[in-house]
Amino acid sequence: MAIIIPAILETTKEGFAQKLSLVSKIPGVERVQVDFGDGVFIPTKLLEPGEMDGLNPAFEWEAHLMVKEPKDFLDYQICGFKTLIVHYEAFESADDLLKCLLEIKSMGFKTGVAINPNTKVEVLSNISADQYLVMSVVPGKQGQSFLEETIERVKELRKLMPNAIIEVDGGINIDNAKKAAEAGANLIVAGSAIVGQSNPSESFEKLKQIVI
Repeated sequence: MAIIIPAILETTKEGFAQKLSLVSKIPGVERVQVDFGDGVFIPTKLLEPGEMDGLNPAFEWEAHLMVKEPKDFLDYQICGFKTLIVHYEAFESADDLLKCLLEIKSMGFKTGVAINPNTKVEVLSNISADQYLVMSVVPGKQGQSFLEETIERVKELRKLMPNAIIEVDGGINIDNAKKAAEAGANLIVAGSAIVGQSNPSESFEKLKQIVI
């Protein structure tokens, strides 16, 4: 069984508040992911944690940092995030990534490492983190089509790391969520397939039932 995680990707405080209101009213949601982008690692500059109000502690919040060499994590802590996910490709070296993960952990966060579609899953096998995110689209924009090769990438990572918590993010819908779960994903992130629908609660429930 996999957990469906609604995702919020927004450039404005008003837009974020609107999507947050939608997600908060969905029965059964346990975790929520918020995307952050610096306009460098990805082309779009997204809402910053310092522009956000405190998050509802009824949910477990994870921050997906699509940010080059991320640092200054205090604002994420103040907001109420529990997990910070950084990108393998955002660092000049594995040592720099390790230092960042140690800093994140020292602040009481759970750690996550994400890889882009063109990065080999093998790079994650030597990195210690609480969860591993396999991107199924090029990061930075909601509404992209799911890359089918992601299924084999998840299977490969599951073989390499049998006990890992594996997350998939990007282009998730009712046609591929089950495949991702069967491939070995524990956490499945959906943005447009939930918050972009006319009935987010119904869309979430359909996805949830598919991956049980």
